[in-house]
Amino acid sequence: MYGSVVLLTINCVGVCFTALGKAIHALSRIGNELWLDPMVKGLALRSVNSSHSAYGCFLFSPMFFQQYSLESASKQSSDTIKCKLVMKSVLPLFRCLTSIERSVERCHISVSTATDRVIIQFFCRHGIIKTHNIHFQESEALQAVFDSHLCPNVLKAPARLLTDMVVHFPLFQEEITLSITPMKVTLRNYQQGGKGVLTLSCRLL
Repeated sequence: MYGSVVLLTINCVGVCFTALGKAIHALSRIGNELWLDPMVKGLALRSVNSSHSAYGCFLFSPMFFQQYSLESASKQSSDTIKCKLVMKSVLPLFRCLTSIERSVERCHISVSTATDRVIIQFFCRHGIIKTHNIHFQESEALQAVFDSHLCPNVLKAPARLLTDMVVHFPLFQEEITLSITPMKVTLRNYQQGGKGVLTLSCRLL
């Protein structure tokens, strides 16, 4: 157990809070676990899918938050704690961002190494404070290890275009096949039980 009780303290409001919630939403589509990795250069949120074929990371600079206070895990070491959370324990807190934005004035997040808890507090209007204590597992930081030089093929497209393509697939779809030829990009799904196959093609100009 580390000597410090509170390792990380974050205060965020407005756009900062919304962006943090949207990042968690995006990562929830990748994996069932959320890595919370506080560093000197900022707070990293990471996730990976069960087959380790998809990885996502959002890095928020300390200047992004209203307050970002990171303490050393102990006086003798500058290492920080790496914690892993179950996604389903965090996602419901940021489920409806629109209604939260109307009622929450400030969000306070702290990591307690004494209890192995991430404490998320919503300071709402009329002095109401909602406190959530989420247990975390101590884990090494999640890092994607790959060599970009071994990936000769690169696909770049506007986010809006990709969103317009995947929106046609069912929300419960677990897997989509991406096929690329010199002339077009094809997205295809497969549903068991004879429910058919949906194929979308986008020609490259």
